[in-house]
Amino acid sequence: MLSMACKDAIRAMIYIVKKKSDDFISINEIAKELDLSFYFLSKILQKLVKQGLLESYRGPKGGVRLAKKPKDIKLLDIIEAIDGNAFFTECVLGFKECSDSEPCAIHSKWAKEREKIHKLFANTTLQKIEKELENKLNIKL
Repeated sequence: MLSMACKDAIRAMIYIVKKKSDDFISINEIAKELDLSFYFLSKILQKLVKQGLLESYRGPKGGVRLAKKPKDIKLLDIIEAIDGNAFFTECVLGFKECSDSEPCAIHSKWAKEREKIHKLFANTTLQKIEKELENKLNIKL
């Protein structure tokens, strides 16, 4: 469903939110805490900077921080920045010919589920996730 890069981007954004800081957070720190490759994470976070979800700063006290408030960043924003919107627009089976006028075998069933998933991601903000995670102490990013 979501690429590994997208899942890592979401985890990194949640980590940044949980830090509750306006300071820049080192990418190296995020990579170590989430057990991710620094270089892979750097590329992912660059995409989020380009989309205006993060701000970056180079230098000894450099790193990244949220460019918007957690209540203004939806999971859908992160997904579209990393994976694009193909998941919500293309055939789940990968048929290029599949469309509303020429549907594949599961087109109509998938369209309903896809809409539910789209709404879930569009209505879930980083702030909501942070509040949920505060109540679930056994969740490790």
